Amino acid sequence: MSLSDSDILELNELCNSVVDGTLTPKQKVILSEWLTTSEDARQFYVRVTGLSASLCHYSSEMQTGEPDTLPPPRPSHPWRWTFGLLAIAASIVLALWVAHPRHDPNGAGRAVANSANPATPDDEFVARLTGCKECQWVAPGSVALGSRLRKGQHVEVVKGFAEITFDSGALVVLQGPISFDINSAWAATLNRGTLKASVPPEAVGFSISNSTVEVVDLGTEFTMFTDSGGAATDVLVLKGEVEAAPRMTGDQQRIKLKEKEFRRFEPSGVSHVENDEQRFDELTQPMELERSSAPIGYAHWSFDENDGASFAPTIFRLPSSSADANLRTFPLSSSGSAHSRGRWHQALRFDGSTYAKAAFPGISKNAPHTVAFWVKIPKDASLASAYAMLAWGADSKKFGSHPFHICWNRNANEGTVGVLRTDHSRGYALGSTPLRDGRWHHVAVVFIPRDDETSPMEVKQYVDGHLEGEGNPSPAGSERFMSTKGGTDMNGMIWLGCRLGINAVPKDRFFGEMDELVIADRALVPREIVRLMSTNQLDP
Repeated sequence: MSLSDSDILELNELCNSVVDGTLTPKQKVILSEWLTTSEDARQFYVRVTGLSASLCHYSSEMQTGEPDTLPPPRPSHPWRWTFGLLAIAASIVLALWVAHPRHDPNGAGRAVANSANPATPDDEFVARLTGCKECQWVAPGSVALGSRLRKGQHVEVVKGFAEITFDSGALVVLQGPISFDINSAWAATLNRGTLKASVPPEAVGFSISNSTVEVVDLGTEFTMFTDSGGAATDVLVLKGEVEAAPRMTGDQQRIKLKEKEFRRFEPSGVSHVENDEQRFDELTQPMELERSSAPIGYAHWSFDENDGASFAPTIFRLPSSSADANLRTFPLSSSGSAHSRGRWHQALRFDGSTYAKAAFPGISKNAPHTVAFWVKIPKDASLASAYAMLAWGADSKKFGSHPFHICWNRNANEGTVGVLRTDHSRGYALGSTPLRDGRWHHVAVVFIPRDDETSPMEVKQYVDGHLEGEGNPSPAGSERFMSTKGGTDMNGMIWLGCRLGINAVPKDRFFGEMDELVIADRALVPREIVRLMSTNQLDP
């Protein structure tokens, strides 16, 4: 098995909880993720539990979906169940085993950019090719400008330059010939070649590694040069500071490098390299690249009206039918109570009883889009006011009608209370920044459909410009789903300040303030999100 010692300890604790009947909802989510993604974990699970009655009970829950709440554990007598349930448990485990493809031990399940093999639906997008110059790939045309890149994807350039923007906000320019692996939104591997990395404050902690060194960016620009054998790596800091961790035996002390400092990392150790000022000046010069210039269509509600209960959007490059997307608050008020001082001028205030809605064609389609706004939630906001800041209904072939809810988390069993939460297609994404502090926070949620229309949307959450809750980290959550009839009636509508129920809007309402709501017709990249947050404008 390829499980590490820490993996084995974690799995052993989870398996013991299953056998003892003390598995918590949080542990259940973790174990479910292990069993559905790792063959080694499934082998370990079968061996430790001995195909006991506990295995049968837990596996059957995984097949039938998550209940809203877990029933209290009942006393069990494994010796009464063993003979009758052994065959059932074995068949369930076998089904899990067959349903999930085995990974190539040498390729670690990587999708290669220049390969003709299609990526599996389980792959998630973590970056985008945002620029290039005279770029020649190993397989011509294998990666198109503007295309999304997946976690685990291998990128190989023969010559020229390719700019990759990670969902964390880090930007890396590759210079061919180069071999490069995309590990996640926060990490990559340089196998050979030359690159230049630029990391804004929102992406501090982004790392690039290979067999000799791991470089963690502390908000800066740096270059890396690795020879064809990967035995020596040069690191030159162009601006700011990095932390370099040698990977050679007996030399694991981290080194902080500042502007113009140059080091070479080899199996024999770390050495100083004399900095060439001319080379440094060349590396710091801006480079003109051909960039993806997909236009942005969007609707923008500023909530700057002085009074009344109707709020008109600014519409740009959206269908003419979107021009009627006027938000109206309910119950209607002529006293101006729906208005407050916002992050930018005026804002929309929710008092726990009001909500707003508008027709917005296209919001329910299985298409990329981004929702962004400012929100302020009081410190004393109750759990009953968590659902929802923004909601809409959608349909899919697999899940039928279901709601999308952007809210703050109120379920302590599933994550930190008060952080950003997005419920989507039988799943949820959670952030890490508590929002209940009485301050304005910028929220942006990016939705990217899978290649398979029946699969869940990928969700990228950004709070104050930082990526929080990436990809599709969501086994079935506790969200209630709408019936087909209820969902169809609510499709093409956006709802503010309330969640969606089966047949009507529930009485649970959001308590807080919202400002500068923007709905864009494509997935915004991190720099666009930061620009919107900083200037309240999107590039047209």
